[in-house]
Amino acid sequence: MEKLITETKSRTPEENILIAIIKQTMEDAFELSVSTNLTMADIQQARNWFRTKACATICDHIGTTQDHIVKLYDKLSEEYKTGRIDKDKLRFAIRRLDLKL
Repeated sequence: MEKLITETKSRTPEENILIAIIKQTMEDAFELSVSTNLTMADIQQARNWFRTKACATICDHIGTTQDHIVKLYDKLSEEYKTGRIDKDKLRFAIRRLDLKL
């Protein structure tokens, strides 16, 4: 049986930093950050960030679209709100987000 060959994107250090920003913002938006004391204003700002020009700029630099990121965020939000995934699965999905970009 043939093995499935998967290509992984080679990313620059700058791209990896920008992807980390998206991941951290998602963790903040879902109140998953354990190392920071986020206020509700911080959490709301993180939730709104995905629809800002700053997000669009980062998306352009990493070769994806803002619409794609917003769809990923909305999908995770829906799955979490309806209880189809718990915090652990949500955190796992966010940490593997770079595979979807």
